[in-house]
Amino acid sequence: MSPGKSLADVLFDEIVKRAVTSVLKPLGFRKSAMNFHRRHEKVIQVVNLQLSQGSSHDEKTFYVNVGVAFDEICQLANLEILEKPNEYECDSRGTRDRLECLIDNLPKQWSVQADLDVELVERQLRAAMEQLAFEFASLDGVAAYRTHRWFDRFRPKQENAQVLYILGDMDGAFHEVNHLCELFADRKTINQPKWWIDQLGLSKLSHILGTRSP
Repeated sequence: MSPGKSLADVLFDEIVKRAVTSVLKPLGFRKSAMNFHRRHEKVIQVVNLQLSQGSSHDEKTFYVNVGVAFDEICQLANLEILEKPNEYECDSRGTRDRLECLIDNLPKQWSVQADLDVELVERQLRAAMEQLAFEFASLDGVAAYRTHRWFDRFRPKQENAQVLYILGDMDGAFHEVNHLCELFADRKTINQPKWWIDQLGLSKLSHILGTRSP
């Protein structure tokens, strides 16, 4: 055991190695600390393992965060295309979520400790990574995301408005903007279509503001 590391630390490192790195590395993901990145055509895909603040010397609890950054959304929003974005930086460049929100029947957090069935946790996490890899395989740009099941997991979303706009569906993009305004109806400024149009780079929608009601 490495100096300064608890048994829980060692078990956590081993589970990451066997259940996450072993699945993602052969697919072209590169590991940096607890982040994994891969460029897939016009997309950067991100997997992040986040230790919970509730972790202790004897137990490591962690979350799996997933991000997808689209080159086309970066260009639309005039944002730098990052080859290794942090998972949270995908929020303005595409989409991000916890793994359990993207794949069914997963725990909200994972736990590793010596008196738990570590092999069971490893098998479950590896299976989740394999499913995530399957979902990632088709996500190579905004057109692919539009037909992916993740697109409709929650509506409205700002990235959906951007995707529809990029694909030339102005009616769909405007419809999404209007629903964003309704979602934030009690919030001054962001309950107005113009704010979203300016914020998301949807300039071509400006001309219809005078002819359609939010």
